[in-house]
Amino acid sequence: MTSQDKKNTLRLIELVLEERASAKEVAQLEQMVLQDQACFDLYIAMMSLHGNLYWDAACCGAELPLAEVQPRPVSFSRSNRRTSAIFGLLSTAAVLVLTVVFVFSKPHKQQEASLAHNEASVAENGVDVSTETVEEKTPIEIVGVHLPQHLPDLQGNNTESITEAVSDPIKKQLSFGSSDEEMVAFINDQIQTRWDEHEVAPSPKANDSEWVRRVHLDLAGRIPTTLEVETFLEDDAPNKREELLHSLLESRDFAGHFASHWTTLLVGRSTDREIDREALFSYLQRQFGNNDPWSATVTDLLAAEGPAHQSGPANFLLAHLNNEAVPATAITTRILLCQQLQCSQCHRHPSAENWGQEKFWEFNAFFQRTSVKEQMLVDQETGETQRVRELVDQKSSDKAPSFYEDLQGVMKVAYPRIAGIDVEPQEDLSLRDQLAQLLVDGEDTQLAQAFVNRNWLHFFGYAFTRQVDDMGPHHAGSHPELLAGISQAFVKSDYDVKRLLLWICLSDAYQLSSTAIAKNELDAPDAGELPLFSRMYVKPLSPEQIFNSLMIASGVTPGELHRRGTSYAQRERWLQQFFTVIDNEENGELSTFDGSLPQTLMMMNGELVQQAVDPVRGHVFKEIISDRKKSEIDRINEICLAALSRYPTKDELSGIRKLIRTQVQQMTTTRNVPPQVAYNEALRDVYWAYLNSSEFTVNH
Repeated sequence: MTSQDKKNTLRLIELVLEERASAKEVAQLEQMVLQDQACFDLYIAMMSLHGNLYWDAACCGAELPLAEVQPRPVSFSRSNRRTSAIFGLLSTAAVLVLTVVFVFSKPHKQQEASLAHNEASVAENGVDVSTETVEEKTPIEIVGVHLPQHLPDLQGNNTESITEAVSDPIKKQLSFGSSDEEMVAFINDQIQTRWDEHEVAPSPKANDSEWVRRVHLDLAGRIPTTLEVETFLEDDAPNKREELLHSLLESRDFAGHFASHWTTLLVGRSTDREIDREALFSYLQRQFGNNDPWSATVTDLLAAEGPAHQSGPANFLLAHLNNEAVPATAITTRILLCQQLQCSQCHRHPSAENWGQEKFWEFNAFFQRTSVKEQMLVDQETGETQRVRELVDQKSSDKAPSFYEDLQGVMKVAYPRIAGIDVEPQEDLSLRDQLAQLLVDGEDTQLAQAFVNRNWLHFFGYAFTRQVDDMGPHHAGSHPELLAGISQAFVKSDYDVKRLLLWICLSDAYQLSSTAIAKNELDAPDAGELPLFSRMYVKPLSPEQIFNSLMIASGVTPGELHRRGTSYAQRERWLQQFFTVIDNEENGELSTFDGSLPQTLMMMNGELVQQAVDPVRGHVFKEIISDRKKSEIDRINEICLAALSRYPTKDELSGIRKLIRTQVQQMTTTRNVPPQVAYNEALRDVYWAYLNSSEFTVNH
C-alpha cells in the first residue's frame, strides 16, 4: 500500500466511522477492504482507536473461541476496543494440549481443529422478524425454499451480493409434506447437492460403537454405560438407531443435558450473579422434557416477571438487565437470534447502508420499561436476611424511549421499533410481550433460523455460518436452502424441538464416520472453508460432558446424575474450574474444556478419575476385577468398553497384555508386591490411561 493509498483509505474509514460517508464512499471502502489485507488491517486498527465504545465481541458471552482468529474477507467490519490484547488472548488460548497418555489411544485426524467452530466474530447483523401469522401445526408444506429474508429496515439493502455468491439457489422449487421421512430426505438431498457441486465424497458410515457413543454425548450429555453399549451392539434390528433416538429424546438425560446447555448459554456459569440458576435450569428442564414449543420458551424468557426463585425464566434478564439494558439487548439478539446487533451500538455497519446506531437503540427501547426490584426478606425458618431480586414491568401507554449519543456528540432518541413496525406501549401488554410476539410470528423467522443454526453446530461441530451467532446478509452460509427449508418446517411444526433434533440425527450426514478419506480432504472447515459435512467433525467435550462421563465411568447410574445432594454439589464445584469472568459490557465469561496443561494435570490427578479407577469406590472397575470368571481379555475388553464405548483392536489388545505382564513381573520381583495385587494395579493403570486418553475427551 502506497502512502497515497493509505491516506485515501484513512480518509474513507474516518468518514464511515463518523457516519459522514456517502453510499458510493461506503461501497468504495468495502471493495478496498475485501481485496487488500493491508487495508483490512488498517481498518481494524482504526476501529480500535475510534469512538466512545467498541464491543469486545470476540469475548462475548458463554461461547468463546479458543482458536486463533483469522481475518475473513467477507466480514471485514470488526469493531474491537482492545484489539491487541484480545488477539493475544486468543492466540495464547489456541495452544491446546490434549495429552495422549496412553500409547495405543490415537487422536482422530480432525481433533486439532475441534474448537475452531466457536463464536469469534463481531460482524454486524440485523434482526430477522416476520409479522405474518403462524400456519397450522400440520401438515408441513414448503414451496419455493428460499434464502433467509432479512429485514431491510434493520440491515439495509445488501441482498444482491448474497444471491450472486450462492449462484442463485432461490430459484429451486421444493415441496414436501409433514412426515419425518420426507424431512430427512430433504436434508440428505441438500447435503448431497453440495457434495456433488464440490466433487467430494462422504466418509463411510460410522460403526455402531462410534455412533452410540456420539448420540449419547449429543443428546444425553454423557457416554453410554457398558450395558447400554452391549445392548445396542447386540441388537440386530434394522431401525435400532431410530429407536435409540426416540428413547433418548424422551429420557430425563436429554431434558437435563439441554437444560444445562441452554442455562450456560443464557446466563453463563458464574455463581457470582445474583440470580437463581437452579430455578432457570428447572424451568428449562421442564420445557425440554415436555417438548414445549421453542417459541413459547423464548416468549417466557423475554416477557417473564417475578422474583428469581419463583420465576425461572425471569433469571435470563435478571442476569443481564444492567447498564441501561445494553447487555440484555446484545445478548438477546446474539443468543436467541444469532446476530451481532451490539456492533451497531456506536457506529454504522460498513456494508449495510441502512443499519446505523439507531437500530441497536430501537431494540434496546423494548427493555426500557423493565427494571429490577430488590428487597430484603427474612427467612422464617433460619432467621437469615436475604436479598430478593425481582423483574418488574411498568405497564403504561406512555412511550419508552432510549437515549444515545451519536459519533458527533448529538443526543438522540429511539423508540421501540422492529421490522419496520413502530410498537406503541399498551397498558395491558408489556413491550417485551410485544417483542416476543413479533419474533415468533411468520413462516421463516430469524428466531427459527437461529435455533436451527445453533443445533446444527451442537451436533456437527460447525454451523451453517462460520460463526454461529453471525448470521446476516454478509454471510450467505454453507447451505442457505437447507437452512431456510428446515427453519420453515420447524415453524410449521409449531417449533417442535424434539422433532427438529430427530430430523438432524436421522440424516445421512449424522451417520458418517469421523475418519477423513482422500475424496473429502477438501472439506476443511478448520482451514476457514465453509463446511460440507462429508464426515463427522471431531468435537471437544464440554465440562459438563466430561464430568457426567467420568461419573458414568465410576459406576454412577444415569438417574443419579440428576439427583440433588453430594453428587450435584460436587458437579458444581468441579465446573467452576472451567470458566473465567471477562470484564466486558456483555457480562461475558470464558468457559470451555480445552485440554490445556492445568486441565490435563487435573484429569490425570483429579478426584473424579481417581474415584473411577479406585477398586472400592469405582463400582465399574471393582466389578471388572472382582469377577473371577472373567479372563484377562474379558477384563481388558470391558475396561475399553467402559471408557471409550468400543472394544480394543487386535494390536491394542496384544500390546496391553504385554504391558500388564511386564508391570506385574516388575512389581512382584522388585517391590515384593503380591501377584494378585500387582495384577489389579496393572489393570487400574490401563483404565486410568484410557480415561486420560485424547479419545475420551472428544466426541467423534
